[in-house]
Amino acid sequence: MSDIKTFAMPTFQIDTVLDVATNEKIPGIKRMYEIAYRIKDSIMQWGGPGIGKSQAVQQWNAEKVKECNERIAKGEKVKPWNPVVCDVRLSMKEPVDLIGVPTIQIETVDGKGKPTTVWATPSMWPQDNGEFSGGVIHLDEMNQGQAAILNAAFQLIQDRALGEYKVPEGYLIIASSNPPAFNNTVTELSIPLSNRFSHFNIVANFDSWFNHRLNHGGNVDVLTFLKTQGSNLLYDNDTMKKRIGDDASALFTDLVVTPRSWEVVEKVLSLGDEFTELEKRLYCTGRLGSTLTSRLFNYIADKAAYQDWHEILVDGKPFKSEEQNVFWAVQIACMSAITNEKNDETCRKYVLNLVNATRKLKNPQLKGINIAALVRCTRLTGDVFSPLDDAGDLVNLVTVALKH
Repeated sequence: MSDIKTFAMPTFQIDTVLDVATNEKIPGIKRMYEIAYRIKDSIMQWGGPGIGKSQAVQQWNAEKVKECNERIAKGEKVKPWNPVVCDVRLSMKEPVDLIGVPTIQIETVDGKGKPTTVWATPSMWPQDNGEFSGGVIHLDEMNQGQAAILNAAFQLIQDRALGEYKVPEGYLIIASSNPPAFNNTVTELSIPLSNRFSHFNIVANFDSWFNHRLNHGGNVDVLTFLKTQGSNLLYDNDTMKKRIGDDASALFTDLVVTPRSWEVVEKVLSLGDEFTELEKRLYCTGRLGSTLTSRLFNYIADKAAYQDWHEILVDGKPFKSEEQNVFWAVQIACMSAITNEKNDETCRKYVLNLVNATRKLKNPQLKGINIAALVRCTRLTGDVFSPLDDAGDLVNLVTVALKH
């Protein structure tokens, strides 16, 4: 298991609630579903029994159905959302239940019959018949499935396919598990399988639960009793503590950060203003853990004060700082702008301005970093940039430095 101090992760309630002390909205797990859907990620949600993990999936799916129907009513050309969640309880399945059974089909080749084995897709999987814009596949009790089941689930999540079956476009895969502290008959997830998910811990929250029940036909007597006699009665924390230890023992913390983790983080950071910075930050903890996520967002906040790449590439100004962290932030921003510029003429202007700014650097190592980056940049064809013709002095400088 990972060090809990290193990968300490925040806990989520089901719905977004208002923090009365700060007047700030605290995002619920359903906002994480929305981010996962937008960036085509998969989610693993961890939490004790009976706290509403499966209900959260059903609620979010119902909200998407309502959202699509409202857009259709306004005249938008969108397809409806699948109202039925594909709910698969892996603890009760065999591999054949997921993959299907083999059948024999006869293909005619040059007038002769050729038998071919084809897997018959189980009817529970949603089909890509063009009827819906999206939907949800919920893999419940995932870590209680046998090893062979988890192998099949790995293919479903990695390839969005299983045997002959392919997951339709627009479908979000959500898995749910009880942490091992609640159940000692679990199958540990392999690192490759675990790394396919963004991981989030869910806990019982009275305000979130109360608001949902109040708005969805909850019994008035029960709601009043809990509200007046003590919200701690909603979830028996004392008994749970005797059974599993403190809350930290029940949290999932076994994250492994890989290049895939950072690619997901990149997608999260590219999302627009429809998601708050807090929501993006919380989602990133599902890939990086709280500590590393805090370092990343603190760095981003500090970087806002650094030199803007437009000053160098557009205005032709020199680098303001040669301090390592600042230089790298500005240099990478410049190379990103050059790489993504579609117009050759504008791109060449950017490159020549960067070359001129590089000549004015005092540190020869930084000069070498810039010219090497330009030489390796696949965007720069001979028409846009010729290292020897446009920056021969810098190329020679790097060549001499390498010889020594």
